[in-house]
Amino acid sequence: MPSAPAGIGPARRCGHCGGPLSGGVRSDAVYCSNACAARARRRRRAFDEYAEIRAALLRGERDRVPVDCPVCGRLFIPGHPRRRDALYDRAACRATAYRARRRASTPA
Repeated sequence: MPSAPAGIGPARRCGHCGGPLSGGVRSDAVYCSNACAARARRRRRAFDEYAEIRAALLRGERDRVPVDCPVCGRLFIPGHPRRRDALYDRAACRATAYRARRRASTPA
């Protein structure tokens, strides 16, 4: 780890990518950019969701059965934070499926 100038303390690193935090950031900053903060948030959300899926499977909850998204194949549990009758795990998958249905029904 490179040393910081005298009197400033150790060089601070981004909590996601490990890159250096620039000198002009707040003292409580954790990430080097908004993009890194968003990536870390998405990663945390995915980890939390997979932990919830695993816990539901281990507890044997029948109403919280994980299903595969027909577009991307990702496992998800219908319900909070989405509808109980959800077919797709994300809005992007829902839009992709809609576009595919429209393409299939449009005469050439």
